Amino acid sequence: MASPPPSPTTGWSLTRLAIRQHIATGVLSLAVVVLGLFALTRLPVDLLPSITYPRIGLRVDAPGLVPEVAVDEVTRPLEEALSVTPGVTQVFSQTREGRVSVDLYFEPGNDIDQALNDATAALNRVRDRLPEDLGEPRLFKVDPSQLPIYEMALTSRSLPPVALRIFSDEELSRELTRVPGVANVDVSGGVEEEVQINLDLQRMQAAGVDIGDVTEALRDRNQDISGGLLRGGSDERLTRLVGKFETIDEIRSLKIGNSGGNPPNALRLQDIATVVDGTQEQRVFVTLNGEPAVKISIQKQPDANTVTAVDGVKAKLEELRQSGLIPADLVLTPTLDESRFIRSSIQNVVSSGLTGAGLAAIAVFLFLGSLGQTLIVVVAIPLATLVALVLMSLFGLSLNVFSLGGLAMGVGIVVDNAIVMLENIAQARHEKGQSWVRTVEASSQELESALLASTTTNLVSVVPFLLVGGFISLLFNELILTISFAVAGSLAVALTVVPMLAARLGNQFGSRQNSQDNSQHQHQSKSHRNVLSGFRRSVEAITGRYTQLLGLFLRHGGVAIALAVVLCTGSSLWMLDRIPQEILPQIQTGQAQLSVQFPPGTSVAQNQRAMAAIDQWLLEQPEVAATFTTAGGLYLATPPLATPCAAPVA
Repeated sequence: MASPPPSPTTGWSLTRLAIRQHIATGVLSLAVVVLGLFALTRLPVDLLPSITYPRIGLRVDAPGLVPEVAVDEVTRPLEEALSVTPGVTQVFSQTREGRVSVDLYFEPGNDIDQALNDATAALNRVRDRLPEDLGEPRLFKVDPSQLPIYEMALTSRSLPPVALRIFSDEELSRELTRVPGVANVDVSGGVEEEVQINLDLQRMQAAGVDIGDVTEALRDRNQDISGGLLRGGSDERLTRLVGKFETIDEIRSLKIGNSGGNPPNALRLQDIATVVDGTQEQRVFVTLNGEPAVKISIQKQPDANTVTAVDGVKAKLEELRQSGLIPADLVLTPTLDESRFIRSSIQNVVSSGLTGAGLAAIAVFLFLGSLGQTLIVVVAIPLATLVALVLMSLFGLSLNVFSLGGLAMGVGIVVDNAIVMLENIAQARHEKGQSWVRTVEASSQELESALLASTTTNLVSVVPFLLVGGFISLLFNELILTISFAVAGSLAVALTVVPMLAARLGNQFGSRQNSQDNSQHQHQSKSHRNVLSGFRRSVEAITGRYTQLLGLFLRHGGVAIALAVVLCTGSSLWMLDRIPQEILPQIQTGQAQLSVQFPPGTSVAQNQRAMAAIDQWLLEQPEVAATFTTAGGLYLATPPLATPCAAPVA
């Protein structure tokens, strides 16, 4: 005998409001779809979440300064000054040829912006103690956005190394910096121009001048300064004194010392020195498959979309080639493309999520046996996902491996809430004189508090992880927030859209109930042609065996509990040492990187010879398609080492 349907409860109810105001519920759902699609197009796309490490870096160029001397004159004063920065826990410094690096480490969760201001003030206080010929110190926050997102090697058979470097510095670098999202373009390798002034000490002694006179004359002459305001009648014009050297002959003709006026025998720089328009001594060698090349590294802005920035760089390169700015024989070979890895990772996560949603819909159809209920679940999954995307946009999150994983996990919660609501509605019976809408209201109100409690429990189980400190919290905050948004979206959809659609699709639910009232004989006579009936009988058979097994365990409760504890504990301990433990999963980028550090005192020539041998050995391997090597002096923040990158055949 069928039990009577529950009577509607009194008081305010979200589900009853959504059912009765079904037009408003539909309009709000449509607004969520529009806002979600808009947020999807605006969310940044990256491989990992945007993380600001609790670390501040300082880089100072010290050209020509011996490392042993730089330690006492540069590194130690910087360490003493920066170590008093509030909140610093560790100071790590490295002193190498031409570069001093100091890194400040803080506790995770500290205000790095304020720490950067404090470190800047400490640096300003110590500048007077540093040598005058040092480069401008660079103080910055360390975050993944400073890593290159796109690198390429420039090679040419017709352009000499000097011309290739000039083109990279003055033409290509300037154009790529204008691409939206690009923060910096760094050039390495090749041969740079340099004007060399080789002084003759004997001539200088005979002429009575010293090195200080030469450097002072060069400094005073090679500058552009403002000439002030020039008034003439009713006009006023700003003037400029142009003094920058433009040709090598101007440098040779530079007057040295106080020669008084401009006599014919005035002492000039060419009288005491040999001025050569040449090139710098090459300390960094970049090769592609053993051939000389120039390396272009592109960094993005912290809030920029990596995929969009890389696409913009590629489009700009194609535009420059079409316009003729890039010579026809200049070969640009990409050696690093972060967008390719990001696209691959995101496509895998998206395909997994879509596959899970599709399998969930199939499972719902098989278990519930109703196209109407399946349609409701299929609508609820993307709608709850769009709610989560809107919340992600409001909180400034990005689409990455972690956040997409959280969205994929939210699909299961959406399906659970929707099925619970639909099954309770489907079990209801029409009461004489009561409409299907009233029946849905009563059934959905029964589960309103239960769904709210169960879903809130899911939130309570994950939200406390936001309070966990350390590096892990920086990495997994977006995952926890995305799961929380997906859970909240699933609850909102289950309490509003699902009962509203169930009330509007009353015929689908009614047909199912009517079919359950048919005779058992008629149901069995058509079961051999009905896949759903066959699946339902299989489930009932499995349920029957499960009931028998459950009864056996209940009769021997002590043995069952002991057996479960031994099996679960033993298997967990056995698997603990066999499961790999790592913060991030390994990503197959198709590249292998090898870093070689040579002992102090190793010459650049020895370094280059060793790396040439390594390149040759790598190219002989059948799996390797290309090698890209940076060898010699110092490049960016790396030690004086060599880094060959081998790309295997896909």
